[in-house]
Amino acid sequence: MQQLFIAFVSLFMTVLSFVAGISGDARTTELLAQARAALGGESKLAKVQGFTATGTLMRALPDRTLTGEVTLDLQFPDKMLRTDSVSPMGDATIVTETGINGDKLLRNSRTIGGGPNMIIRMPGPPPAGSDAEAQAVRNSRAELTRLSLALLLTAPPSTPLEFSYGGEAEADDGKADVLDAKGPNNFVARLFLDKKTHRPLMLVYKGVAQGMVMRTQTSEGPRDPVRMERAAERAAHDAAAAPPPPIVDINMFFDDYEQVDGVWLPHHVTRSVDGKPTEEWTFKTIKVNPAFKPDTFSPR
Repeated sequence: MQQLFIAFVSLFMTVLSFVAGISGDARTTELLAQARAALGGESKLAKVQGFTATGTLMRALPDRTLTGEVTLDLQFPDKMLRTDSVSPMGDATIVTETGINGDKLLRNSRTIGGGPNMIIRMPGPPPAGSDAEAQAVRNSRAELTRLSLALLLTAPPSTPLEFSYGGEAEADDGKADVLDAKGPNNFVARLFLDKKTHRPLMLVYKGVAQGMVMRTQTSEGPRDPVRMERAAERAAHDAAAAPPPPIVDINMFFDDYEQVDGVWLPHHVTRSVDGKPTEEWTFKTIKVNPAFKPDTFSPR
């Protein structure tokens, strides 16, 4: 992941040269048309009402690197669920679910294995009706918009976007056209399109980093449900009392495009925060317009 990140930075971030004297509106329309054609064309993209992508996950934490599995479910216009499964220690597996269904926040975590006396406490969802919950909903809606933009060059109806021409990014190894996107609730993102293939290469934005905070506790003797319930209550209290997460600079990189039902989709995605690589997705399977189970996007 580190080597891939450095390669992308060398290509697009070392030297930025913005071309002046070009009509922004005309160039924007031209670039969007080229990019959508490169992903499969208007007719193919219009048929995409959702997709599910499954693969491997690598996440860099301050003291370790975690590996596991990731599943990304999107159903337009307003449903998204990301499911991570990682093993931070021993045979204990943490499954976290984050996403949105309309105005409802989806957030849940559970632990599988690890023995009857191991407790892994994860921050719970923000209190219902709180400002923290409202902000979490906005954050999840913005993530849905970013994924829609980067993968399909579209936006959900809840977040209509305006595009403008951002110039040309040039480095020794290649060039990219740049589009700036703006939308409601201060949504701002910068999309880099490969000048040769016209496909998305990178998305730059400010947001809340996907993180993981956990506490482990083990003890001897029989399983104590009361103690475990108190531990869960403490985790919920800690989450409610914690300050809001900081807004950071985030870059997402896209490569290894493969055709799925006539649509070209990236099967490799990396993300960096403040210039440091933080996670990597390698999708083994992507299905377009899958038949989701009725409870896929239901609150747990």
